[in-house]
Amino acid sequence: MKMSTNVKRAVHIVALAAILLGTPALCAWLGGHDEIWEGVKSFPPRTEDWGFHPEKLWNHRCPFSWWWFCGFAVFTFACLRPLVSRALARAGDAAGGACRRRSGGAPFPWWGWLGLAELAVAWVFCWAKFDFCREIQPHISYAPLWLGYILVMNALCVMRSGKSPLTSHTGPYLATFPASALFWWFFEYLNRYVWNWYYLGVSQMDAWEYAFYATLCFSSVLPAVTATAAFLHTFGPFDDARFSDLSPVNMRNWRTIALLLSVSALGLSGIVFLPKYTFPLLWLSPLMVFMLIQSAIGEPGVMGLPGGRNWALVLRFAAAALVCGLCWETWNYYAVAKWVYSVPLVHRFQIWEMPLIGFAGYLPFGVECAAVTAWICPELVEGGDWGR
Repeated sequence: MKMSTNVKRAVHIVALAAILLGTPALCAWLGGHDEIWEGVKSFPPRTEDWGFHPEKLWNHRCPFSWWWFCGFAVFTFACLRPLVSRALARAGDAAGGACRRRSGGAPFPWWGWLGLAELAVAWVFCWAKFDFCREIQPHISYAPLWLGYILVMNALCVMRSGKSPLTSHTGPYLATFPASALFWWFFEYLNRYVWNWYYLGVSQMDAWEYAFYATLCFSSVLPAVTATAAFLHTFGPFDDARFSDLSPVNMRNWRTIALLLSVSALGLSGIVFLPKYTFPLLWLSPLMVFMLIQSAIGEPGVMGLPGGRNWALVLRFAAAALVCGLCWETWNYYAVAKWVYSVPLVHRFQIWEMPLIGFAGYLPFGVECAAVTAWICPELVEGGDWGR
């Protein structure tokens, strides 16, 4: 008996929550790691109480290692090379046509100018330290910044192709805002096991205040990445046809299943038992679990539009997350309430607060954004309306 779409969705949500939330918690409980529970239960995460010293965050940070740094760099290059080489193929054609407005393009809409003005004003309030609004400044910059960014990116899509996620699929796109909040709260939960980032400037907030403002900020992640990916899709290097010769991901192959299971199990248990070495899997394990559940219950795959072959989607969402990551890190650097990093083994060559190799984490994160957004509405990631 085939499951209905709604039943599949319910099964997917329950299984995803049970595995991703329950596995680290179960490992911490079975391992008797009381110190981990102290960090997981800390809310808000008042890291100021630890004197801002990353070394005090469960003593998980290791000195910089050239071996690990170079290993991460080589692995990232090897994964990206097939996609980037195809994206840059026929560079002359891309240079000649990618920068011209696409057929059906429209003037930059009025609400795009409104978003640009909001972004500029919010940027000033994010970085400047005004005495007259010192008490509320941590709350009035980040969310308005990203709302302005989201409006601008959608407006650029309209200018390039005449359509955008916001104007073509308004309802589903607006649904990505609350989904985004839940999505990022999950990564906040996983971070409590490894403490790769922590927050400054939140010590004055109580639990309810922190939860409200954090949720408001987290709600911008999926809409921002999705709009950026849609904008990138209007450029030649991200055309689907350039990647049509790449092999699909066969989710019925036992080797693929074994690999995904191994990465998932190692990541979700390793962040408890070996956080110094398995912290990068924090960004890979959720995607692996998502793909396995989709395959098991017969849902379309993460890249599955159709048959797990949409590598162009992977590249543009990875690139979109990297673009958004550069903006996140830039606007964060001089902010009143901000995050800083404590990354084992590779914490060097910082760009703003982020160590250089840490930007590689935005690449699989972008694919996870694609997976969740496609689950809400496949048309938001396929880009059929604005991608040609």
